[in-house]
Amino acid sequence: MTSIKIQLIMFWASVGFCFGGTVLFISGLIFKREPFVKYGTVFAYLAFIPLTAGLINRWVQTGHFPYWGVYEVLMSYAWGALFFYVVVQFLKPGLRIAGTLVLPVVMLMVGIAVMSSVEMKEIPRTFFTYWLGIHILFAKLSYGSVIISAALSIAYLFKSKQQKRGVVNPLLARLPQVEKIDNWNYQFIAFAFVMLGIMIASGAVWAYKAWGRYWGWDPIETWALISWLIYGLILHLRVTMGWRGRRASWLAVFAFILVIFSFFGIPLVYPSIHEHLKYTVGLSRGLFGNGGQA
Repeated sequence: MTSIKIQLIMFWASVGFCFGGTVLFISGLIFKREPFVKYGTVFAYLAFIPLTAGLINRWVQTGHFPYWGVYEVLMSYAWGALFFYVVVQFLKPGLRIAGTLVLPVVMLMVGIAVMSSVEMKEIPRTFFTYWLGIHILFAKLSYGSVIISAALSIAYLFKSKQQKRGVVNPLLARLPQVEKIDNWNYQFIAFAFVMLGIMIASGAVWAYKAWGRYWGWDPIETWALISWLIYGLILHLRVTMGWRGRRASWLAVFAFILVIFSFFGIPLVYPSIHEHLKYTVGLSRGLFGNGGQA
């Protein structure tokens, strides 16, 4: 069995576990069953195992951390988001419900990746620098915190609305008070802001090593900066103008959508020097060619 076939089996297994976990999380909320949420968390762990195994297999196959092309980029970001969730919910069991958003996002990223081109491409030698590793690491941390923040924001919006009506979903009632959720949201937003800032700064140094300039107003660079500024604005409004609760949560949801657009949408709309993020090539080959074949 080839490495590609092993990877695809592992990744599809992860998709299956993510789907099962998503169903359990949503069913738990709809039918108000706490055990469903616990089982959903178990499925998140089960999804993490084959995803990690497949990623390691790809690493061994290519000789570098998976970050080149839609197949590797989406897999590594999906792994980073799931890893971040697994660690966070282990440290703070009250955030277990965040899997309702995390697992569908991970499932989508892995699902798109396995349908894209698995071709291994030669990476320019200028890209082999530890600054790229730093850039990638903080990118994973930033996107993981962004997803958790969005999940907390949605939980806050639903619970606060139900509290006003006087009827709260038992699962949401098990969450901490809305003030605590709002404070957690603030912490993850602050963390995302710092991680995005370091990601941009290290990316600028990497860009200098690779292309001879720190900043070129490339679409992906520009929208990453916009995302960072939006999170800075949320923090500024909270500290200086007291924007908390629903307003802060809605802003965090908007910021999450903006980050997702920057990551998925921009490479489809604008040409970019970020070769490893050119999804149009990878997706067209995967969906209309033989990208999913070994």
